[in-house]
Amino acid sequence: MLCKTLLLLALSAIHLHAAPPNVIFVITDDLGYGDLSCYGQKHFKTPNLDRMAAEGIRFTQHYSGATVCAPSRCTLLTGQDTGHASIRGNGPFALRPDPQDITIATILRQAGYNTALIGKSCVTGNTQTPETLSQKGFDYFYGTTDHKDGHFRYPKFVYENDQRIDLDGNTLGDGPSYDVDLYTGKAIEFVERQSTAKPFFLLLSYPVPHATLDVPEDSLAKVRGGITEETSYQPEKFHYKPVKEVKATYAGMVVRIDDAIGSLLEKLKKKGLDENTLVMFTSDNGSHVEGGYHFQMLESNGILRGGKRDLYEGGIRVPLIARWPKAIPAGRTSPHPSAFWDFMPTVCEIAGIEPPSGIQGISYAPTLSGIGSQTTHKSLYWEFHEMNGRRALLMHPWKLVQYDLNAKPAGKPELFNLDSDPSEKSDLAAKHPEKVIEMMQRIEKSRIPSERFPHPGLDSASPN
Repeated sequence: MLCKTLLLLALSAIHLHAAPPNVIFVITDDLGYGDLSCYGQKHFKTPNLDRMAAEGIRFTQHYSGATVCAPSRCTLLTGQDTGHASIRGNGPFALRPDPQDITIATILRQAGYNTALIGKSCVTGNTQTPETLSQKGFDYFYGTTDHKDGHFRYPKFVYENDQRIDLDGNTLGDGPSYDVDLYTGKAIEFVERQSTAKPFFLLLSYPVPHATLDVPEDSLAKVRGGITEETSYQPEKFHYKPVKEVKATYAGMVVRIDDAIGSLLEKLKKKGLDENTLVMFTSDNGSHVEGGYHFQMLESNGILRGGKRDLYEGGIRVPLIARWPKAIPAGRTSPHPSAFWDFMPTVCEIAGIEPPSGIQGISYAPTLSGIGSQTTHKSLYWEFHEMNGRRALLMHPWKLVQYDLNAKPAGKPELFNLDSDPSEKSDLAAKHPEKVIEMMQRIEKSRIPSERFPHPGLDSASPN
């Protein structure tokens, strides 16, 4: 009890009844662990995010909720991992009505926060259902609801709350309204409307650097100097557009996000909201092989194996930077293993709210503040209901990965020691069969059968 009281004192910075913090959570789409210069990117610079890390804390072992967007964002909002969440793959799936899938936005709205989601919707799958955003806790919404609309940098329309707004001149592949700029502008407008009288929660959801690869010339110009052996891309059929400079375009998209973060932080300072606003930055999964780009081109996932749709580290380990001048000591790095489903209990703790029961998340507020004892997970679990069925379990430092769960027999589990082998090159399953058995047994305790995705490879396959 004493530790919890000390932590609350530290987080409030003055006393237990200080104003709860504002929260801005920035989530990008398919940005890899190695795509920021503060995480080792050598081909281009991200100075604003580097400065944000220097003024806050950088996590080195943070994990997305899944290896593709819909289930990953579901875990973020609900505090449920993919062994328990209702969405475990991409598709025509929205969060279930309350009280089945209570979101952090609903909890914060009930606690008196102004809530907003700007950009790519995190709750509606590939449906045109803007009304869902209000039903799931967001007072204000501006963006797209069908995740496929986020594949194009110049959307023909967006929604503002439940009203469709046509973007004149936008043709998906070109136009006057670039999506990153649209969403940054609306985020700044939202912050401008806020005051110290009432806290706010903003989920700023950028649909880049997911393909289509496309960025205005001013961002391209910033990165060309670090790009060698450039390549082009010509799709066989229309979906993603042709790209003349694949590497520079991908890098330019990341840099444009970095510039956006700089503008957002500057707005917070001008409004006098900077000190008591927790700003967090991450990605929904690892970098991709799409639209002409391969994550190896710019070492987007660093030394990590695999990428998007993998459950190796490159598919699920992502950057996490947190900055909150009032409560987070500057210049720190943390190896604390955490995941998207930890966001809900973390925000609840710093806002003085009880989190829902039955979630898998554990608050990392003690790690943010540097005060108090940090509880750690016994294990972190992922399952993916695509690609013939995949699952993984982390019991640090041991990581078990199993693919082809639909095959007969199912694929054999692989075992890695992340402390000695972060690139997951050496499968140790044959050397440590007892650890494999232990972790396979743990998996059965880490999940419930999916109601939304009946899947024999995950729900009835016997471990082997």
